[in-house]
Amino acid sequence: MSVLSFVVNVGTTVLLHERLKASAELAYAVALILVFVMNFLISRYIVFRAASGDATRQGLLFFVSSLSFRGVEYLLFLLIHTILDVWYVAAIICISIPMTLVKFVFHGKVVFVPKGKGREQGAEGKG
Repeated sequence: MSVLSFVVNVGTTVLLHERLKASAELAYAVALILVFVMNFLISRYIVFRAASGDATRQGLLFFVSSLSFRGVEYLLFLLIHTILDVWYVAAIICISIPMTLVKFVFHGKVVFVPKGKGREQGAEGKG
């Protein structure tokens, strides 16, 4: 999923910026939204196989955590590209690699916990 997200992220940004003449900042923001929706669906149904979990809870946690992660990514992009004047594609690469690892661990441990494990199990075990 990380490779697909990376390709969609960079590809969308480059397409919008180079072909449609959108600013790099706007193009990257649009790409982040597209990748967000794609990642939730792939995470829930394929990567973590958590379709049996509470979809509302997962969706809400994924939304809040993803907004937080994407906000950090965008701020890092503004810092690296806009302020430090690093080529926008290089900035995306520098941001995407470490953030992908952080998000994977967080989503696997917190968001897409199989039914009967994690928070639910901890609450039941405290009888």
